[in-house]
Amino acid sequence: MSQDIKQKTKVGMIWNAFEKIAVQGISFVLSIILARLLTPHDYGTIGMIMIFLTFSNVFVDSGFSRALIQRQDRTEQDFSTVLIFNIVVSCLLYLVLFFASPAIAQFYETPELVSLQRVFFLIIILNSLTVVQSAKLQIAVDFKSIAIINAVATIVAGSIAVYAAYSGFGVWSLVIQSLLKSFVSVVCYWFIGKWIPKTGFSLASFKRLFGFGSKLLISGLLGVATSNVNSLVIGKFYKPSNLGYYTKADQFPELTSGTLNSVLTNATFPLMSTLQNNKEELIQTFSRLLKLSAMVVFPAMAGLAVLSDDIILVLLGEKWLPSSELLFWLALSAIFVPLSALNLNLLNAIGRSDLFLKIDIAKIPVFAITMIITIPISLKVVVIGKALTAFIYFYMNGFMIGRLYQCGAFRQLAFCWKSIVATVIMAVSVWIITMFIESPLIGLIVGVLSGVAIYVSMLAVMKEKEGKVLLGLIKRKNK
Repeated sequence: MSQDIKQKTKVGMIWNAFEKIAVQGISFVLSIILARLLTPHDYGTIGMIMIFLTFSNVFVDSGFSRALIQRQDRTEQDFSTVLIFNIVVSCLLYLVLFFASPAIAQFYETPELVSLQRVFFLIIILNSLTVVQSAKLQIAVDFKSIAIINAVATIVAGSIAVYAAYSGFGVWSLVIQSLLKSFVSVVCYWFIGKWIPKTGFSLASFKRLFGFGSKLLISGLLGVATSNVNSLVIGKFYKPSNLGYYTKADQFPELTSGTLNSVLTNATFPLMSTLQNNKEELIQTFSRLLKLSAMVVFPAMAGLAVLSDDIILVLLGEKWLPSSELLFWLALSAIFVPLSALNLNLLNAIGRSDLFLKIDIAKIPVFAITMIITIPISLKVVVIGKALTAFIYFYMNGFMIGRLYQCGAFRQLAFCWKSIVATVIMAVSVWIITMFIESPLIGLIVGVLSGVAIYVSMLAVMKEKEGKVLLGLIKRKNK
C-alpha cells in the first residue's frame, strides 16, 4: 500500500471509532431521557413497524454501496447509476408500504399504526439519497466527515424529539426523531460530500455492480429476517409493551457490541479490500482485529448481563424493570456479533459475496427451528434462543474462513483465550460483590469500577499485550 493509503486508514479508523462512540453516546443519553418521558407501549408501537423500514433500506442499497467500495475500477457512471437506482427503488417501496399500511395495522391489531407508518416510511426516500454520498466518503476513508454528519443529525433530531416528548407528543416524538435525523443527514451529506451526478443510468454499469451486490442483497434480507423477525413475532404474539421492553433492553448491548461491530466493519473494509491479494498480511490483520474485538466486547457484554437489574433501575426507572431479564440474555447473545461480522467482512473484502450468501442461507433452518420451539413458551425463552443461535452463527461464519485460510471459529476463539478467562473471572467476581449491595446506584458504581479493575488486572497477570493492538497494527503498516 502507498503511504497515503496507510495514513488515511490510520486516521479513518480513529475518526470512525470516535464517531461511533461519541454519536452512540449522545444518542444513548437522549434515548434515556426519552425513555423516562415515554412508555414501553410507545417504543413497542414503533418497534412493530421498524422491521419494514429495515427491509426497505436493504432493498434500496441492494449491496451497491459495498460493491462500489470493493471495486478498484469504479467509474463516475457507476456512482450515477447507483444513485438513480436508489431513488427509484425507494419511491416504489414507499408507495407499496403507504397502501399496505392498513393491512399491517390490521396484522398487529393496532389501528393507530396507519398514520404513523405513512409518515414514518418517508425515511426510506430520505435514506436513498445518502447511499452513494456515504460510499464515496468511505472510499476516501473520510470518516471525519461522516462523524460530523452523524453527530449533527443525532443532536438536532434527538433534542427536538425530547422537546416533543416533554410536550406530550407521545409515540410521535420517536417518528419526529427518526425523520429529522434522516433529513439532516441528507442535507449534510450533499453539502459536505460536494458530489453531483454527472451522467445518467447505465445498464452495463448496473449489471457489473449487481453481480457483486445481488448476493449481498439476498444476504442482507436474510440477515434482517433472522435479526429482526424477533420484533415482528413479539409484536404479533405479545403485548406492544413487551416489544417495548425488548427494544429498550436490546439498546444496551447495541451501544457496545453494535458500535464496535460498525467501527470494525466500516473502517476496516476498505483496508482489507486493498489487502485481498496479500493473504499473509490480510490474515494477520484479521486475527489482530479479532483480539481487539474480544478484548472490548467480551467484558462489556458480561458486565451488562451481571449488572442488568441495576442498569435498568438506575437509568430507566422501575417501569422498565421487566427489561432487565431480557437484557441479561441479549447481552450474552451480542458477545459474538462483532466476531461474526469480521468473518463476513473478510469474505466481502476478497470478493466472495457468494460464500457470504451461502452462509446466510444455511442459517435459515437454525433460525426457523429456534423460533418454532421458543415462540409458544415465553418472551424470555425467545431471547434465550437468540443467545444460543448467536454462537451457532459465529461457528458457521467462521467455517468458510477456516476452509479458505485455516482460521476457523475455534481457532479464532483460541486467539482470544486470555480475554475469555479474564472476562469469566471478572463476571463471577462482580456478581459476588454486588449481590450484597441493596442500592441499585451504589451496586452499579461498585460493579463497574470493580469489574474494570479486575479485568485489567487479570490481563496484566496473563501478560496480554494486545491492549494496544490498533497502534501495533498501524505501526506494522507504516514500516
